[in-house]
Amino acid sequence: MGQFFKTVLAVIVGFLLFTVFGFFMLLAIVASASKEKKVEISANSILFLDLNYELKEQTKDGELDVTDLSSIAKKSYGLTDVTKAIAKAKTDKNVKGIYLPLGAYSNGMASTEVLRDALLDFKKSGKFVISYGDIATQKSYYLASVSDKIYMNPKGFIELAGFGTRLTFYKGLLDKIGVEVQAFHRGKFKSAFEPFVRTDISDENRQQVTELLGDVYGHFLDEVSKSRNIDRANLNTYIDSLMVQNPRDAYNLKIIDGLKYYDEVLAELAEKAGIAKEGKVNFIKMKDYAETINSSLEILSGAQIAVVYAQGNIVDGQGSDDNIGGDKFAAIIRKLRTDDAVKAIVLRINSGGGSALASEIMWREVELAKKKKPIVVSFGDVAASGGYYIACPGNRIFAQPNTITGSIGVFGLIPNAQGLFADKLGITFDEVKITKHSVTNLGVKPLDDFESKVVQRNVDSTYETFLNRVATGRLQSFEDIENKAEGRVWSGAQAIKIGLVDELGGLNDAIKHAANLAKIKDYKVSEYPKEKALMEKLLDGFNDNQETKILEKEFGTQYKEIMQLKDLIQSRSIQARMPYIMEIE
Repeated sequence: MGQFFKTVLAVIVGFLLFTVFGFFMLLAIVASASKEKKVEISANSILFLDLNYELKEQTKDGELDVTDLSSIAKKSYGLTDVTKAIAKAKTDKNVKGIYLPLGAYSNGMASTEVLRDALLDFKKSGKFVISYGDIATQKSYYLASVSDKIYMNPKGFIELAGFGTRLTFYKGLLDKIGVEVQAFHRGKFKSAFEPFVRTDISDENRQQVTELLGDVYGHFLDEVSKSRNIDRANLNTYIDSLMVQNPRDAYNLKIIDGLKYYDEVLAELAEKAGIAKEGKVNFIKMKDYAETINSSLEILSGAQIAVVYAQGNIVDGQGSDDNIGGDKFAAIIRKLRTDDAVKAIVLRINSGGGSALASEIMWREVELAKKKKPIVVSFGDVAASGGYYIACPGNRIFAQPNTITGSIGVFGLIPNAQGLFADKLGITFDEVKITKHSVTNLGVKPLDDFESKVVQRNVDSTYETFLNRVATGRLQSFEDIENKAEGRVWSGAQAIKIGLVDELGGLNDAIKHAANLAKIKDYKVSEYPKEKALMEKLLDGFNDNQETKILEKEFGTQYKEIMQLKDLIQSRSIQARMPYIMEIE
């Protein structure tokens, strides 16, 4: 028996030692893989600018994924660093041009506008941009339309059908399972609750979506016709009549410049880069080129302009890496407000909103910071509802013409699952209470008339606070803002006309304006939130984020809608949120 216990003890000790050894081996492997390598740019190089992935605002180091342990060593380059790479390549004598692969590109229209502007600026150097691919979506083509040459595989696929969107409604599903959603809102265009109480689009919502899409599509036609030297009316006819069904059609209509196979494109790239015939093209990938940027572009100065990235849904508390926690971001602004080295703050917002309370908490810190230093705001693909709430105190607001903004309105959703519990599951509830409302009925029975009025009063109060915040920040009257609000969404171009946005431009324009307001010329740009340390990533690696990663992989493009349904049903707070998840197709 003694020998048995010795054997068991030896196994346990061996297992523990193996586990500890394996953990530190993992640390060593990750540290080695993530160590920055010195990248040499050889002469006659071509920047391989593959943007066919979900482009976040901020570059992120890899996170530990239980389904892919090597993921912690993989960086995901954000929009800011991609545009920096393009800007550096413009003046890099070793970079002769850019190769832009076409593909299943699906990033937002405002982000695409930033990239187009960066490529147009790059071309001022006289260097070339060539695009090629087997597949071209409308957004992919829009980005590539600034290229000197656009080629496609003769047997490839191109999509040019005009802009539209599909909204998802859940009322039929909720009816089937016995759940009723009681909705309270302010703003006739505020329609975030509609998917839970309707089976189709309301007239007001259809009106605003139609006008928004029309504005974005009109800008698309303007820019493509200019870049491709195609008559705007003819371009619209080609798209509206589905005249571009394959690359051959696109070539015949001068939508693209040629039909080629990849080897033919490589030969042309080699020739344009000045490489000997049959020579190998010197591609440098974006991830490698980006490693050369920070040290060469950094200016040694004590003065800082802080760029705070706010991307994702606005939530109460600390939030996570994928959303905007009200307390977390308020703390960042508070720290920057009291840091004398920080001369100005730029808020980069890409959010459709969320919790009204979290938005108010962040608004307060932005308002306080504005009293001490300039606050400039840059809008991404969307900065609406709560996203606009936190922006309105800014000294100046920049947006792209196809940014989605506005949606100044609020709502609250309270589910009643009495039918689900009683009729479907056989679960009933009873209560004992001393005062009339000491036991909450949220979720298990319908609100009575008095309770409904209480909820509506809270929604009304939050809406009026929102209007006051915007009116004060934008230096307009309450009545003027009320007329522009009503929960309505606007394009960036429309928002300028009605005074919700000041100027068209991107993040770099906002940073330059912030420097002017702060009266500084030499400064360093610092980014927030700061990247987590390696050990923190490892400790966070097996948390609830794994559930998110698994769901995203499982449900693909439907993941956002599923998470929206979950967030809204579970939310207990009044929401300042975009009317819907709108993906322009």
